[in-house]
Amino acid sequence: MSATALAHAPAADRRPRVRICTGQVLLSVLFALCAMIAASTAFADDPFEPAAVVLIASFGCLAAVLGAAIVWSLPAAPRLWWALWALPGFFVRHVAALGTWVPDAVFAVAATAGVLLAKPARARPARD
Repeated sequence: MSATALAHAPAADRRPRVRICTGQVLLSVLFALCAMIAASTAFADDPFEPAAVVLIASFGCLAAVLGAAIVWSLPAAPRLWWALWALPGFFVRHVAALGTWVPDAVFAVAATAGVLLAKPARARPARD
């Protein structure tokens, strides 16, 4: 739906789109934060070999880019929504493995909210 059509649509028609956009923005911010944290490992003192640090940073940035691509592809490919559950799962694994309630539990809750908000609306049956 174009911006002009969205502006002139009844409020009931805009609600699902606003909800989805809110989820997309929240998830985009979380994926950008993940990319920033991943990239920062390349510049910090780390006990790993330099090649491992580059791999960690580049893989984290790749995951963030793929996540953002999924988020903004949702309207066209609603089945991709299921893949977004990997982000809250990632943060839950951090809490379980590392005990880092802050910030990982907070990020897990925010990611879960973003995934739930970004769930694409079901297609309406065609009217004759």
